Amino acid sequence: MQSTLAYRNGNYLPKHEISIGIDDLGFERGFAVFDYCRERNGKIPFLNDHLKRLQHSQSILNFKYPASIDTIEKIILHLQEENHLINSYFKTIISGKVIHDSIEPVITIYQDNYVAYESAMYENGVSLIISEFAKPFPEYKTTFYLGALREFTRMKQNNAEDVLFYYDNIIRECSRCNIFIVKNHLIYTPDKNMLQGVTKKHVVACAKEKYIVIEKDITVKELFEADEVFISSTTKNMMPVVRIEDRFIADDSPGIITKDLMQMFALYCDNYEAGK
Repeated sequence: MQSTLAYRNGNYLPKHEISIGIDDLGFERGFAVFDYCRERNGKIPFLNDHLKRLQHSQSILNFKYPASIDTIEKIILHLQEENHLINSYFKTIISGKVIHDSIEPVITIYQDNYVAYESAMYENGVSLIISEFAKPFPEYKTTFYLGALREFTRMKQNNAEDVLFYYDNIIRECSRCNIFIVKNHLIYTPDKNMLQGVTKKHVVACAKEKYIVIEKDITVKELFEADEVFISSTTKNMMPVVRIEDRFIADDSPGIITKDLMQMFALYCDNYEAGK
């Protein structure tokens, strides 16, 4: 199978030929940010939102001369044109190298096939575990995933889809998703100390067409007393949550509002791609 074309530090090359040197500060020091966007049926929905977030994330690295977001967009579109993949994803990583006593950005971008989640996960819901952890610089999409990966074994043991972080009794986000709860027909989602998800932004916009959405602190107690819980991300869109640790949410099945909003959001995305 022919390797897809990728980009690394000024060069286009087959993805399998990308190499990361030990002088790359992303590898050596965890000094890197990234973003991930989907390509669907030949279009990249919400690309501008992803690029804006990447620019924001890059600001935490304090480069004297930051990587050009316009250049990154051109590279993504060039890879899309060259690779001819349908229903794929792009991952862009900005790391750094020390050159002449200055840290300069290094850009790596690759495209690959997107593998959809099983339909049963949307029909029946998924499980989460929780962990007390205050992620450093939570508003930026960094490659620092220690909080999640240290829980990897426990996630697998509990057949959990992700780990939900909380701190000082306030829930924040999952390692790869934002979280929402439904209580008394109102939708709630955290508003600070976490990454502002691109999909979350559009789920909120979609939900407000029919429901009231309140962005505020949510306690662990409120989480477990919720009528419904769901998560959102670029890879998952919206996905119901029916169990957290050993406790079931409501009646252990996706809630009415969650299922309704999933249908609404699917149509929202279709219309967005169609430019409506």
